[in-house]
Amino acid sequence: MKQLETSKGKFSPGESPFSEKLGLLEFKPDYATPDFFARWSFHTKIYGEAVEVDHLVVSFLDFTSLENYAAALAKFQGRVVEGPGIFPLEFCPQNYSLTADLWIHLETILMPSGGLVVLQAPHAEGDRTHRFIQERGLAAVHHVAIKVDDLQTAALNWQEKGFIPLSLEPVVGDSLTQWFLRNSAGQIIELINRSPENQATFFCQNIGGLRMSEIKV
Repeated sequence: MKQLETSKGKFSPGESPFSEKLGLLEFKPDYATPDFFARWSFHTKIYGEAVEVDHLVVSFLDFTSLENYAAALAKFQGRVVEGPGIFPLEFCPQNYSLTADLWIHLETILMPSGGLVVLQAPHAEGDRTHRFIQERGLAAVHHVAIKVDDLQTAALNWQEKGFIPLSLEPVVGDSLTQWFLRNSAGQIIELINRSPENQATFFCQNIGGLRMSEIKV
């Protein structure tokens, strides 16, 4: 298989940037880099399943680090499609309510391959995202969204792998349907189906439900 060069070495186009430890996903050392995502096909295996990744989340300790990373992705023709801003204040209607403990700095970059890299950072020291990073480290994968055609069938498949849906049914929005599942270790997998013209990674009610689910982990 053809090898591609990165600043850290070589990788195969279908190689996974993830490792699995005790049911949790982490980025392999030196794989959560702008040059890797610029060349990656966003096709890989997760928990033994061949998947196409719609988007994944990379965490940062602060907004400055997030913005520096976004600037590096831009050098590889990455294009901002969401943010930057504070969720939910700068993304959702004023009447959308979510405790400040669950606010985050958020920015999403569309890569040339069509895959999306979501960048998140804590809104404040000690908030939920800050605690997530303190507990699991910056290599931790908050969640991975997998493209599927049939969410019901895919959900049954992932339940056989030990993932439990976080809602009774998928959450349906304009041209975007999502379903979040979590295993006993606390790892979240998202199943997603979208219209081709929609490049958003969420609508407000859905990401709000995801954020609320984290307090149970």
